[in-house]
Amino acid sequence: MTNNSTFENQYFVVLKPEGEVLELSKLLQKKLSEQFDLYPEGIYPEIHITLDRIKENRLDEAVEIIDNVILKYTKIDIKVKDFDCYSFQENNFLVLNVEENKKLVEFSNELHSRLAEKNISTIENYEEWKFHISLASTVFTETKKDFKDEFTNICFRFDGIETPRECKAGVLEIWRPTLDEDIKCIKQFQL
Repeated sequence: MTNNSTFENQYFVVLKPEGEVLELSKLLQKKLSEQFDLYPEGIYPEIHITLDRIKENRLDEAVEIIDNVILKYTKIDIKVKDFDCYSFQENNFLVLNVEENKKLVEFSNELHSRLAEKNISTIENYEEWKFHISLASTVFTETKKDFKDEFTNICFRFDGIETPRECKAGVLEIWRPTLDEDIKCIKQFQL
């Protein structure tokens, strides 16, 4: 698959959950994809938590900032509990909400502040950013219209359902907006 034009000229800075959060997310993602034929080739977006988006032409500067910020941090606790639905730039998303905690917020805020200070981040209202794991979305699917018609029903089905899970996340990566595993990950960092 090729890059999604919605995020042209941008890379993603992502945190990768582990353990039972990853297992639950993969299971739900697969079931939703099969039910709504979201990813017909059976290639799913890798489970992740987007912390920021950066300008692709500022990659080297972003890497330098991330290298400096991560020195102060170890693995980050991740807790998920419930679901949410939203739309962004003609795409629909069903997400698993990630609860904010002190370390996650401190890390992401410091990272974003340093990236924004150098005009590298592409996220404008970061104070409104909500941490989440996308389970179903139309970003990389060709069935946007069909999914959009079913989107409201999916949201109602997940409304009020809680699935509390916890894990650690110790890997941060910079990704291209693609499902192609051979070119997606540009740089990996260990917390």
